[in-house]
Amino acid sequence: MLAIAVGAGLVSTAGAERAKVLGKSKTTPRPNCSGDSPDECQITGQVTGFQRAINGDANKFKAPAAGRIVAWSIDLAKPSKDERNIFGEAAKTNEFGTSPTAGVGILRKTGKSEFKLLRASPILEVQRYYGSRPIFTLEHSLRVRKGDIVALTTATWLPAFSIKHQGPDDVWVASRVKKNCEIPASVPAEDRLAYFFAHTRPHRDVGSTRKYQCAYDSARILYWAYFSPRD
Repeated sequence: MLAIAVGAGLVSTAGAERAKVLGKSKTTPRPNCSGDSPDECQITGQVTGFQRAINGDANKFKAPAAGRIVAWSIDLAKPSKDERNIFGEAAKTNEFGTSPTAGVGILRKTGKSEFKLLRASPILEVQRYYGSRPIFTLEHSLRVRKGDIVALTTATWLPAFSIKHQGPDDVWVASRVKKNCEIPASVPAEDRLAYFFAHTRPHRDVGSTRKYQCAYDSARILYWAYFSPRD
C-alpha cells in the first residue's frame, strides 16, 4: 500500500511525482517483520546507511547530476506488538522515545570509507505508516552535486529492511567503524541486542565526517529518494 505523507514539515507531492527515483529496481523484496517470519525479524538501528548495490547495480543512490532531493520514501513492515516493544526499548532515546524514526542525508566522499554529511532532512517518527510505503515530500529540498550520495538515517530503529531472497550483489554500507561491524561471538545471546545499540550511532551532525567501514551483503535497506535536476 502506498501512502502520501503530508503534514508537519511536508508539502504537496507534486515535486516528487515529476522527479527521478533513486534506488529504483525491477523487483523489490518485502521488508522483514511483516508477520510472515516472526522469528527472522530484522531491522536497522541507530545508524546512517546507504545501499551501495542492488542486484549488482552500483551507485543507485548517487546523484546523476546537480539538483535537489525533493522527497524520500521507505517501505515499512508491520512488526508485532512484541517486536515493537523489544526493539523500541533497546533503541529508545530521550529525543524520540521508543518510536521508529527515519530521515535522509546527503553524503560526499572525502577519503577511503570516509564521508561528510552535507545536508539532512528532519528525522520523523514513522510508526503511523506501518505496513505501507509513504512518500515524504520535503518542505526544504536538499541540494546535491553530481556524485553525492543519498543515505537513510534512523535515530532509533526502523523496520524497512530485507534479508530474505537477497544475494551477495545486494550491498549496503553503515556508519560504523570496522571493529563494530559485527557482534562478537563471545557476547551472550541475552546481551547481544544491548551490545549492538551500545556500539552504533547515526551520522546526524551536518558538516561532520564519519567512517563508513562496514559493508553488508545479501541485505537491502528499503528506501528511495526523489531527485529533481537543476533547472
